[in-house]
Amino acid sequence: MNPSRGLHSDITTELAKGAYTNINLVDLTLGTNADPTTYYYTEHTSDIVVGGNTYLSNGFLLSMSNVREDKVMSTGVLNLTLSAVDQTIVSEVLTNGYLHKPVKIQRAFLNSANALISSNAVFTIYDGTIDVATIKDSGRSSTIQLGIKNHWAFFRRVQGRRTTKNSMDEFFLGDKGFDFIQVSNE
Repeated sequence: MNPSRGLHSDITTELAKGAYTNINLVDLTLGTNADPTTYYYTEHTSDIVVGGNTYLSNGFLLSMSNVREDKVMSTGVLNLTLSAVDQTIVSEVLTNGYLHKPVKIQRAFLNSANALISSNAVFTIYDGTIDVATIKDSGRSSTIQLGIKNHWAFFRRVQGRRTTKNSMDEFFLGDKGFDFIQVSNE
């Protein structure tokens, strides 16, 4: 497999220099379906603007479990821990709920000047929905941990239903996953 995965030449050139930083960008959508609010966070040392959105470096993004990539489709789970010092997120979760709210995590590559290498240097590494929320409050810290599952966690097999590229495109237009399955003549 080609380790560059078809990366744009701007990125491979900058990566070859070795003076780069990779950061995570988290899009967390809460609120009601009629009135959603998306919060943008990064663990970088300063705010960063990507795609017109300002990702805040306010210290609220405390930790994130490693994103694992497999050769087979699986129901991945990722844990995201946020500071609950600002009651905004806690209030959103308690008031409007959290179940099945979308979360997207992207990885961005910055050059030695802490600027995006190029607009091509931002990749979605995880896209899922919140399944579990746990609020922990003690005398020393206050956190909210979100358990996020990918879309395969909600994929149910229905007996007698054919799962095909066309049926997949009804819900996930442009998804290439079914391009690689073998077709049976049964």
